[in-house]
Amino acid sequence: MGKLMIEGTLDLSQFWPIGESDADTTKIVLTVLPGAVQYQPTNDVPNPTTKFDGAGVKLFGQFKPVIKNGKITVRLQGVDAPELHYQPQSMKGKSYKGQPFGSLKGSGLVKKYRQRQAETATAKLGQYLRTFGTSPLPCRFQTAVTDPEGPADAVDKYGRFVGNILINEIDINLEILRQGLAIVALYNSMHPAEMDACLEAWALGKTALEGIAQYQTRTIGEFDPQLLYQKPATATLTPEKTKKFIHPKLYRRQCTWWAYRKLGTFKGGFDTYLSLFPDDVFFERSSMREEGFLAATPFQIEKMVKAGRQVIYGPDEVVFKEAGSRLFTAEGLPIEMW
Repeated sequence: MGKLMIEGTLDLSQFWPIGESDADTTKIVLTVLPGAVQYQPTNDVPNPTTKFDGAGVKLFGQFKPVIKNGKITVRLQGVDAPELHYQPQSMKGKSYKGQPFGSLKGSGLVKKYRQRQAETATAKLGQYLRTFGTSPLPCRFQTAVTDPEGPADAVDKYGRFVGNILINEIDINLEILRQGLAIVALYNSMHPAEMDACLEAWALGKTALEGIAQYQTRTIGEFDPQLLYQKPATATLTPEKTKKFIHPKLYRRQCTWWAYRKLGTFKGGFDTYLSLFPDDVFFERSSMREEGFLAATPFQIEKMVKAGRQVIYGPDEVVFKEAGSRLFTAEGLPIEMW
């Protein structure tokens, strides 16, 4: 197991309510110095790598660089926070029982919706990070990689680097979980030691008195279209107290389901909607532990929900399947080896 490390800085002004970043996705600005991106093979020493220079993923038919204007987008591994600004996704071109979903364009339903506790979690994260000093904060991104899988193992299909951010050698991902500012989110792309570290932090954070994780509920309520993203320039942070929120992964799907129900082109229930995505897969963590990663039984995400209203599994009881990613040069050639 190798390691990828990127030295950079963290701009604190990006966090809501000053900026737009939420509690599980941020950006780090790479330090413009030789050797800022380093790869350490298994049982070896780190060395500078240029494998990501000019490299990118193919997203919706377009080439998306993984490093753009000296910046990378990081998805914090092991963490999923309530949605601060999520828009219903287009299902145009898809149909159910011969009925096309159609387009949401012009419907007035494509807005930035938010979950309860999203504002609180993001504001508290910004406050915590400011205790380390003034912006920009020196930091390091790092992630474990499986050497034979090549550089693509460090990014997801959207071109985001997936891993941990360290400030003063403090793992911010784990601190977010320990403080209860997000829920744990495990993926089969994570190594067992990474999962264990997240679960240990989550064990503390899920009941942290100052956190928001304690308000995560397994009861799926009605979608609230009145909860909208507040732009930083006009944002007013209102105490959310004990307001409940569902698993963000389910909220994102509920948001799109609600929009098409409102549009009238999809009349099925939420569980029926979830069944339309056969590649949306999770594993029972207990099964993975007992039977191994490769032998565990995959379940469609609809199995997480009973009768469209009740979430069967807690966030620490499931491991989601990570969509595969591929990395290409600007000329379109695959990058498969370090």
